[in-house]
Amino acid sequence: MNVLANLWRHRNYRVALIVTLASLLWLLSGLFGGGAEEENTSSAQASRATAETMRVKARRLQAQPYITQVLVNSRTEANRSVKLRAELDGALTALPASEGEWVQAGDVICEIAAEDRPERLARARAALRKAELDFSGAEKLKGRGLQSETAMAQQEVNLASARADFRRAQVDVANLQIRAPFAGVVNSRAVELGDFIRRGEECATLLDMNPIVLVGEVSEAQVANLLPGSVASAKLQQGQLVEGELRYISQEAHPVTRGYRVEVAVDNTSKQLRSGISARMALPGEEVMAHRVNASLLTLDDRGALGLRILDEEQRVRLVNVQMVSDENTGVWVTGLPAQPTIITVGQEYVSQGERVIAELEEAHGDLPAPQNTAVPSEDLGVGHSVDFTEEELQQ
Repeated sequence: MNVLANLWRHRNYRVALIVTLASLLWLLSGLFGGGAEEENTSSAQASRATAETMRVKARRLQAQPYITQVLVNSRTEANRSVKLRAELDGALTALPASEGEWVQAGDVICEIAAEDRPERLARARAALRKAELDFSGAEKLKGRGLQSETAMAQQEVNLASARADFRRAQVDVANLQIRAPFAGVVNSRAVELGDFIRRGEECATLLDMNPIVLVGEVSEAQVANLLPGSVASAKLQQGQLVEGELRYISQEAHPVTRGYRVEVAVDNTSKQLRSGISARMALPGEEVMAHRVNASLLTLDDRGALGLRILDEEQRVRLVNVQMVSDENTGVWVTGLPAQPTIITVGQEYVSQGERVIAELEEAHGDLPAPQNTAVPSEDLGVGHSVDFTEEELQQ
């Protein structure tokens, strides 16, 4: 005790003893109070983790059958185009149909001078009558045994020759008038009144404009999904919407473009459609199971592929790659999702792959009906996309 008393009298010793005692007390507080502190820290971390769990909104979807559309750049063409040519030589005495005039089948387009052809027809008719009488008389003589077989054969030759001459004269008179073989429009005339036309030369060009035909080419990957007789639609350059029947699919590819020619016949009773108009044609393709979603929900993965964020059974985020088959005013149709996926509709940009979230399910909306049968292409879409129009829009 005397030693401690002596040490306490010195100031330096007093400071050293106080520091030593403080250090011991601090060490002892860590040993006995550490467990409670750790427990409080773990509870705080758990509370923060619960508070930081992302909350999102989601919606359950149901796959629907969807007929894909194949978009084709096309143009309108006349159903038939015929160059009317002369069968006789002669001067043109009449041109009853003017350029641009609509005519019916059998209407006269060009008329050639008759010259002596009516008289030749009358002579051939008389010669035929005489040949018939001669043949009839020869048959009577043969019945009496007064006509030889050789003479009888000669009479048959004379009768056949007279019939051929008469028929030729009839054809020549009929060919004086060049008539329309079908109803259409006189697109152009190659001659004028008074011109001399020779056999085989063109008189006029006649176009059959009803139906009008939309012509285009599809790739070898698309042609297998097309079905002749199906209903197709198109949007013309002027914005007019038309609908027709897919009547022809080529069985052979073009040697240069490697595309297959397709034709869609469109009714043109109103005579409003012309040949040579550019159009964007939508052909019905294969039927697939697809989902219609809002375009804003689409995102890109690290490789740049299109995808949608969905939730699995454990409420974890999954990024599923999809393919867009159609783009409409009310959304996009995509394939590649499960039959009944739960897609994230709000908050999809703030969650990552594999993250567990708290999802609030939205009620199913009834504003996503099945696609309409009538679909026409949109000018700003690529091949394989289409836009559906309602009946009111098509009638406008």
